[in-house]
Amino acid sequence: MKIDYIRDINSVQKKIVEKFGNLCGLEDIVHRIVGLHKTGVVNINHSVLELILSAYLLSQGFKVYAEVEVAGGIVDIYAIKGIDMSVEVETGYVPPTSATSAEEFLMGRLALKTARYSNVGHEFYIAVPSFYIPPIPEPLLIPPEERKEEDIRKVMFLIRRYSKSPDVTLDDVKTSKINGIITINTKSLDVKIIDVKNFSMLKHFYS
Repeated sequence: MKIDYIRDINSVQKKIVEKFGNLCGLEDIVHRIVGLHKTGVVNINHSVLELILSAYLLSQGFKVYAEVEVAGGIVDIYAIKGIDMSVEVETGYVPPTSATSAEEFLMGRLALKTARYSNVGHEFYIAVPSFYIPPIPEPLLIPPEERKEEDIRKVMFLIRRYSKSPDVTLDDVKTSKINGIITINTKSLDVKIIDVKNFSMLKHFYS
């Protein structure tokens, strides 16, 4: 299993060099991701997405840090270029215990990540594989000042239902924001950024 993980990471790294060239800082990110995998923190699906996005941001002139410890947890990617941004990578994994409520489980997890990490940087993005439309709770797709108290409490209920996270409060949900969704193609290494307005239109295609 360990050998397969390293093999796959090396394969992705080789593709990255072919597409973007030798990127300063990439080796440090690979070392960080592999090190956390050894402790069981990240899996290969998450690592591949994180590595590709980190490489893309490096190629765009960002200073990039992976798996950064912050108050309340570890943010997947923290990047700086003029302003700073935080990114959470979401693979869409659902545990067997939530197989009959997969969409709601994912909504709860996305709400938790947004409430916990969206104020780490000036901007916040959720990154997903290109084949996955994440079921983000509707209130989180509108500006914080436009959210109704009732909707904020509903989001908080989702978080509490699927996660024991006493560090996350109603105020965290109220002030959290999402600047966009980032899609990552693991074969072509193409990265696209979808703003919240355009992403909201995609919700017509799923229930």
